Amino acid sequence: MSGAWRIVREAVRFDRTQLQIARGIRFAVGVGVPLFVGIATGHLVDGLAISVGAGLVGLTDSGSPYRRRVPAMLLAAAGAAVSTFVGELTGGYDVIAVALLTLWCFGAGMFIAISLPAYFVALMSPLAMTLVASYPGDARRSFEHGALVFAGGVLSIVLVLVLWRAHAHLPERAAIAKLYRALAAWVRGLHDADDRVPVLRALNGAREAIDAAEGRLAVPSPAGEAFRVLVDEADQIHLDVIALRNARERIETWDAGLAVRAFAPGRAAGADALAAVADALEACRWRADADSIRSRLDVSVDALGEELERRSAAGDVDHADELEAVLHRTASIRAELRSAVDLATSWQGEGTPPEDPVRHKRSRRPELGVHPPWPILRANLTRRSSAFRHAVRLSVTIALAGTIYRVFDLPRGYWVPLTVLFVLRPDYGSTFTRGLQRYVGTALGAVLATLIAAALNPGPYALAALATLVAVAIFAFLYANYALFTVSMTAWIIFLVALGGIPESATAIDRLLDTTIGATLTLALYALWPTWERSTLPDTTAALIEADRAYVHSLFESWFDRHACDSEAVRSARARARVARTNAEASVQRALFEPTGDQVGFGTADATGLLASLRRLADGALALEAHFEEDRPSAAPEEARMIARELDTALAELASAMRHRQPPADLPPLRETQQALAWRVGGETPLAEETDRIVNSIVVAAHILGRSTSPLSEVMTSTTAR
Repeated sequence: MSGAWRIVREAVRFDRTQLQIARGIRFAVGVGVPLFVGIATGHLVDGLAISVGAGLVGLTDSGSPYRRRVPAMLLAAAGAAVSTFVGELTGGYDVIAVALLTLWCFGAGMFIAISLPAYFVALMSPLAMTLVASYPGDARRSFEHGALVFAGGVLSIVLVLVLWRAHAHLPERAAIAKLYRALAAWVRGLHDADDRVPVLRALNGAREAIDAAEGRLAVPSPAGEAFRVLVDEADQIHLDVIALRNARERIETWDAGLAVRAFAPGRAAGADALAAVADALEACRWRADADSIRSRLDVSVDALGEELERRSAAGDVDHADELEAVLHRTASIRAELRSAVDLATSWQGEGTPPEDPVRHKRSRRPELGVHPPWPILRANLTRRSSAFRHAVRLSVTIALAGTIYRVFDLPRGYWVPLTVLFVLRPDYGSTFTRGLQRYVGTALGAVLATLIAAALNPGPYALAALATLVAVAIFAFLYANYALFTVSMTAWIIFLVALGGIPESATAIDRLLDTTIGATLTLALYALWPTWERSTLPDTTAALIEADRAYVHSLFESWFDRHACDSEAVRSARARARVARTNAEASVQRALFEPTGDQVGFGTADATGLLASLRRLADGALALEAHFEEDRPSAAPEEARMIARELDTALAELASAMRHRQPPADLPPLRETQQALAWRVGGETPLAEETDRIVNSIVVAAHILGRSTSPLSEVMTSTTAR
């Protein structure tokens, strides 16, 4: 299938799951009420300002939990208010207005380094500035309008708090809960291979549910990433339990009683943990005793350790070696189960997961645990950053758009830069998809609004009613289809401008012309300066692994030898890893939208799962950094030096395998070394807990990489399913 046809197909695709009528009605109240009140009281301009503020801030509603959702919308409201004040005050000075808008757009473009929702919030500021720049005013009037825009934003926030939206992740939660239920039933029985069929079906169903919700041409959300963590953990548990079952069968040949004693408690605890995760996803709340589950898992591992010590003391070397291998496999399963339980206790699929959903203990250092945006933005102020390149591209395009409409004095020419803001995205596919949708949507919206106005000849109240009606469609179609969103937005602006006495027909024609200029300019500049991501995705991911490797290496070296690697070197390595993570995540997002044929080998879904595992590695490393700074151990045991060397070797192998598009070679015995370290320093110490988390993330990453780069992976999967 050609790239052009894929863009056309994506442009006309309508995502029914993202149609949000209730959301449209809710925000239309915030848009419409100020218009009617303004008309009734004779303060139409004030009503328009509040309505526009409510509309802009309403567009930033991400549906995340209140603790994230409200602050983001407040920031959008404040940004729109300040931008309204500055835009009106400087709108009469062409050079200053274009320069400020260019600066505003560069700043907004940098927020893509944090996330797409953050970028969308930041984008409201240049949008507001562009809208009001054609209507300059004095300082007092500009301040009043800015305050009214902020009031409109607060109105949208109030509507969010009063009317809570319906849950949007029910299909994913149900599919993953089914997977964990199937795993729990299989672990409890664990008789033969045929019992795995429900697990395999549930595993495929869970992956399909996430793909359906996220889409192959959609940006992976934080919730989608957390769901993938749960699925990847379940996949790894499934494989480890198979290996453990084989080991149990061997043990039964020389001690049937031991097989029962050693495996029964752990099997019951594991099944209960899996069932508890499933229950949390189904009920949207954690109802089990997490401490009891963790304790039972620890007891099962400790029992195997005691049996191993008895065998070793008795001189039963052969059986002791076999038990040692079983012990390490059991410890690996325990780590995977604890990871799933940690995620399920902190997040049950409702809203957006926390920054570190797989951690049940936060770092005492806020800057390590919360991941504030400012260090991320500073770290991305470099030409190597994809966020920086997007910010430059956006600001240059906006500068040209603003210059064109002011030099040629285009009527309502602010729609030229507005179109750039709506169309331009960091990736090729979505930019051209939105360009096509904007062309079609603008034409249809202009014609539709003009025909309605000509047929009805509406007065002020009728225009306000029409604006409110199309506002419902704006918010309802925002995520379902961008072309329909554009149709609605076009009609809405035409009706609002008509309230000011400008003929609808003139507005429609001018806006159609200006939008055509803006879209053509955007697509032309992007065609001259495109970004292709799929070809570089493995290298970008490998660069992240190498950066994480350097960070972990410097972290341990700062403990082992302060003179060899000081705290400044650790901070520098952490900053480089942060840039690499931003680049990798942005690369995956852009690759998802690129028009391409069917992909073979390492794909974007695999990259998303790999990034999720590496994020958990980074969380463990950040916690270790805080531990070393606050309570640095006096001396490093040999096991710590050994785990540091093995982590360095394992990450180097993963990076090499990623760059060469091949499965990784055998990794060092990370689990065995980590267990030895835990026994040496204590299993509940931060050093033991965080290295356990890091090792588990590397094992899962190796599993994902081996599965995705093996040429036989698809054949093996389909054969096993049959």
